[in-house]
Amino acid sequence: MKDEDIRAKAEAEKIKAKLQEALARLDEMDATARQQKAQAVTDAIVKLRARRDEIQTRLRELKDANAASIALTRAEIEERLADFEEEVSKVAARLKSQTATAK
Repeated sequence: MKDEDIRAKAEAEKIKAKLQEALARLDEMDATARQQKAQAVTDAIVKLRARRDEIQTRLRELKDANAASIALTRAEIEERLADFEEEVSKVAARLKSQTATAK
């Protein structure tokens, strides 16, 4: 296996781990939002899951990408992942705020 292939696989695994962590946070927030009947947060979580699915699709496409497009695809995935993680944090903050207000 080439060094480049090993590095690409390691980066893909790192992205998968971040997505899995974010999914766990989304599941936890979803349960809390449903319990509190926070529909806006639940809707935001549904949208975030769709974005996660898009990132996973791009990650699968990375495996089949040719050498010329690997760097571009990887950069796009990393940008989407950063935006996704930022949105997850915003939704978490909104839910936390609503939880504090509800008490």
